[in-house]
Amino acid sequence: MHLDFLRQHRLPSAWAWVLLLVGLLACGTVLDWRFTTLESRRISAEAALQRAQRELTPSAPAALALSDKQMSADWARAAKTAQDLAAPWPELFEILEGAADQPLALLSLELDGARRNLVLTGEARNYAALLDFLRYLQSQSLLGAVALHTHQTNQLDHDKPVRFRITARWEHAV
Repeated sequence: MHLDFLRQHRLPSAWAWVLLLVGLLACGTVLDWRFTTLESRRISAEAALQRAQRELTPSAPAALALSDKQMSADWARAAKTAQDLAAPWPELFEILEGAADQPLALLSLELDGARRNLVLTGEARNYAALLDFLRYLQSQSLLGAVALHTHQTNQLDHDKPVRFRITARWEHAV
């Protein structure tokens, strides 16, 4: 075996230099194309971000130009709402919950705070249960002028429940 440690290095041939140059040009072209693609994506993403920010940024509210008539109607609605909210809700619900042992179902509770009126709509198992509920409501000190306005037996249902509408007023000042 013969080892030559002093071998002379030859310079690369012209073809090697040409191939190196072609490879570098190809790499440069690919990198330039990739950079251009990424730059266009960045620009479109920034544009989308700016659009989203414009949509999310609240615009200045338009000045409200309400007439005196509209303003007074709004104030009247607000006053009615305040009166409805000032009703003795805990006491009214306590009275209604006290009738939980009655065989009936309350379907709606309507309240008029300005007139202090209460309207109950519901269904009782039978007419006797309705009368018991009516007497219970009449015995409550908070309620006055308790009256049965309508009642109707549902003949189509085999249990024949009685649908009713009762009105009352709450008596103490709110």
